[in-house]
Amino acid sequence: LGRIGSAAEKAVPALIKALKDKDENVRFNAARALGMIGPKAEKAVPALIQALKDKDKNVRIRAASALGDIGPKAVKAVPALTEALKDKDEWVRRYAAYALGQIGSKAAVPALIEALKDKDWNVREAAEAALKKIQQK
Repeated sequence: LGRIGSAAEKAVPALIKALKDKDENVRFNAARALGMIGPKAEKAVPALIQALKDKDKNVRIRAASALGDIGPKAVKAVPALTEALKDKDEWVRRYAAYALGQIGSKAAVPALIEALKDKDWNVREAAEAALKKIQQK
């Protein structure tokens, strides 16, 4: 469905349901597909916010990435993504920073500035890129 892109918009409700599947691979691929659908998956934002708290780090990574791919229409996810900048997994933190940059909300600036102090250089680099992207808007 993700490869179809925005034309798969009608599948968004089924993919939202799949985000709650017991199998982490199903949840991961549902989040991935929603990201590939992009802004037309806007209705999935609340479910993707919930997926940022998934027990599986790969699902959390993919949920953050999907929110970034939805872009400015995922602005309601900014508080959850700023919280994800504190996740124990550096890849979750990195993709949370990426998503905040893609969404472009100035409300994320203080958290991204704090992320510039992260112990992982990938997170610091993603936070810097996100701040530059927000500044350009």
